[in-house]
Order: sequence, then structure tokens, then C-alpha cells
Amino acid sequence: MKLSIQQFEKWHFNNINSPITIFVIAEQLECEEFKLLLGDLLLKSQKRGGKITVGCHGYTHTCWSAFKPNKKAFEREIGIAEKIIKGFAGKSWRPWFRAPGGYIAPWMADILKEGGFVLDSSINPTIFLRIKSGKSQKKLGFNGWDSIRQSMENAGIIERPWLTTFFPALPACGPALHIPLLKNLASATWKKYSNARFATDDEILNPKMKITTVYWHLLDHSKYGGNWVPPLIEK
Repeated sequence: MKLSIQQFEKWHFNNINSPITIFVIAEQLECEEFKLLLGDLLLKSQKRGGKITVGCHGYTHTCWSAFKPNKKAFEREIGIAEKIIKGFAGKSWRPWFRAPGGYIAPWMADILKEGGFVLDSSINPTIFLRIKSGKSQKKLGFNGWDSIRQSMENAGIIERPWLTTFFPALPACGPALHIPLLKNLASATWKKYSNARFATDDEILNPKMKITTVYWHLLDHSKYGGNWVPPLIEK
């Protein structure tokens, strides 16, 4: 983790105008080393005029929609996570959520709303990953991404799905950036958005605005001997 943060820091300072949201697992902040490393990164970024905001990735890395609905457990953990992360991040905190592993189900929307969250960025809208939307309680098969979008809209939560590639059939974010063959398509798709204008917080929370969302893991920065960087090119 130390190498990942160090290499991310280098990339961030070379791309200081790129706003970043780090979705943090609250349990990791119980590790003093991680807490100090991330806290130092935020402080350095603020001093250099960078904009790193912090969202919620849950308390643990539980893939909620892979199991039967457990509303009480999710409500409890999301409450704990919000308290820990908000207390740590201060002004950098944003009530934005990304489900661990992208495992999000319709029943989670109302709980997020009640917990004060205003944005979700969990959908990886490719048919190959719709299994992550959870088993349907009303019919055979899975809920599907449209059901997640609708449940978030009904709850008054903005949904910002990830970028996909190849006629939105294939994933382009997260692990897709490192899978043979797929990573080439993903990288080429990302580069199309190099030098694009960055959205403000108000625009991100405006349902009428079309926003392109890209996502990678902090640990990616330790790959290839610490030489991996996101396939984005800034002026």
C-alpha cells in the first residue's frame, strides 16, 4: 500500500489540475500506517492546490448484492463507515458511495438516502457484470443495471456509472485496465477523454448533466514496478 500511495502521489502532483475522488474502506483507517499515509497525501495535495475528495467504499469490502438482502447489517455498516471517513477527511469528505466490488442492489438505495448519501458510482454497465446487481426477488435472473438506476432515481440519488468500451458491451475501468487484450481497448477509450473539461461538484450532482466517470484502484499504482499510470493525458 505504501508504494501505491507514493506512486499515486507522484502522478497526482504531475496532474495537479485533475480532481480525484478516493473511495475509502473505513476499516482501513483503523490501520494507523494507512491513516497516516492517506492523511499526509491529502495535506500535501491541499498545500499544492490539488483537489482530492474522499467518498465511502463501505466499512468492510463486503459484496452486498452477492448475498441475500441484509438491510440491517448494511445500514449499520454504512453508518459506521460514514462516521469514520467523514471524521477523517473533514472538508474533503463527500457523501458519495461506491459499492465494494461494484456489488449494488436496488434495496440498498433507500438506505443510502437515509444515511445522507447523494451520489452513487457503483454501476459498471456491461451485460457481462449484471450479476453484480443481485438476484431478482420478483423474477428469475438478476435485477439488471436499469433497476439500479431506477432505484437510485426513486431515492433521489444521482447515479454516475463507469465508462465502458466497444459499444458499451465491455468494461473499461477497474480490473479491465489490466486484463490482456481488454486493457488495450480500455486504454484507447480512456485516451479519448484526455484533456476533457473536468466537472465541478455542482455539475456532478446535476442529473441533467452527462458526465463521463472513470475508475481505477489505488493499488494499481504499484503494478509494473510502480510505473503504472492511468491512461489519461493532460495538457
